[in-house]
Amino acid sequence: MLFNSKELWAERNKLVESQRALMDEDKVDEARVVEGQIKQIDLTLEHVLGEEQKMRDTSRIAKTPSASFAEQILGARDEFRGLEVGFRVEGDPTVTTVTAPTQVELEIPGKRPALLNNFAATLGSAEASGDIEFRQRSAQYGEPDAWAGVKDGSSATKSKVVYTWKPAKALKETIAGYVPVSKATLKDYAELANIIESDLILDVNEKENGKFLTGSNSTGIIGVLNTPGILAFTVGVGGLYYEAIRLMRTKVMKEARRVPTHVCLHPDIKTAIDLYKTETGLYQFLGDNTLWGMTVVEDFDCAGILVYDATCARKRPVHTMSVEVGYVNDQFIKNELCVLAEKTTALQTTYPDGFCYASKTDLDKTAA
Repeated sequence: MLFNSKELWAERNKLVESQRALMDEDKVDEARVVEGQIKQIDLTLEHVLGEEQKMRDTSRIAKTPSASFAEQILGARDEFRGLEVGFRVEGDPTVTTVTAPTQVELEIPGKRPALLNNFAATLGSAEASGDIEFRQRSAQYGEPDAWAGVKDGSSATKSKVVYTWKPAKALKETIAGYVPVSKATLKDYAELANIIESDLILDVNEKENGKFLTGSNSTGIIGVLNTPGILAFTVGVGGLYYEAIRLMRTKVMKEARRVPTHVCLHPDIKTAIDLYKTETGLYQFLGDNTLWGMTVVEDFDCAGILVYDATCARKRPVHTMSVEVGYVNDQFIKNELCVLAEKTTALQTTYPDGFCYASKTDLDKTAA
C-alpha cells in the first residue's frame, strides 16, 4: 500500500514493547538499537501522515462498484446469456465489494497470482486523458550565503541561487493480451470469469508492474530504474545489505530532501538479510515488514535494492482494463474466437531523486 501509517504505528508499538523488555533484562545496548529503529519509524510516520492528509484534501468521491470485475464485465450470472462477437466493455478491477459469500469452483482452477510482484501497488494513481507533459525537479545551482557588504566603496556581490526544472513527458502505453477460446466457451460463465479474472488480468497487471520498474520504451513507459536523475548507490559493502539500505535512506534524505517510505528489493536479497547472523550467532533481523522505518517490498522485477519515497511518482491510467471478444486470422472458420484484455497507462516520475538504486553487483563488491 502507498500510505501505511497504521502499519507503521503498529510496528512502532511492537518496538516500544521490545525496548521495554530489553531494559527490564538490563540489555541496554540492545535497547538503544531498538530506540534508533523507533526514531527512524517516527520520521517516516510524520512524512506519511502529511502525505495522507494531502491525498485526503485533494481526493474526489468515487463510485465504488458493488460487483467483482468479472461481474462488471459479464453482468449478473443469472442474467448471463453468453457473449456475442464484437462484445466490448470496460470495468475497474481495483475495487471489489463482496456482498455475499462466494463459492469457488475448484474444478476450474485459475492461475495463481505472482507472490511478490508489488512495486506498482505502492504508487499512487491519478487518471489521465493521454500523454502527460509536466515539470520534473532538476538541479539547484548555488545557495544563499552571507553578504560581504560594502568595502572600499565597492558593494560585494550577493549569492546567486538558480532553481531548475526540466520538461518531461509521461507517455502512455497499452498493455494487452488475448486468449483463444472456442465459441462454446462464450456461453460458459464460470470459464469466462476464470479466464478474465484469474488469468488475463493477473498477467496484464504483472507486466505493468515490470514496466513501471524497468520499462525502457522510448515511445511509452520509462520505468523508474531507467529514469534520468534517480540516485545511484555504488558503494561496495561486501553483501551487508542491511547497512546499505540505511546508507541509501540517508542519501535520499540528504540529496532529495525526501523521507523514503519504501524499500524494494529482490527476494534473494531479503532472504540474505533475514538469515544474516551477528558474530554472537544471533539473527540481525527478525523478518518483520519494516526496515529502518520503511515498508519492505519484495519484487522479482527488482534486481537489487531500491529505496524510495512512493509519493515521488504515480501511475496515470488513461483507459481502465477493458475486455472484448473478436476474431483473429482464420479463427472464423475454426469455430474459435479470442478474449482480449488490455489497459493503457503511463508513469509520471516528478522527483527522480526520490529514488535511490543499488545493483546487487555493486553491493556485493568488497568494501573499500
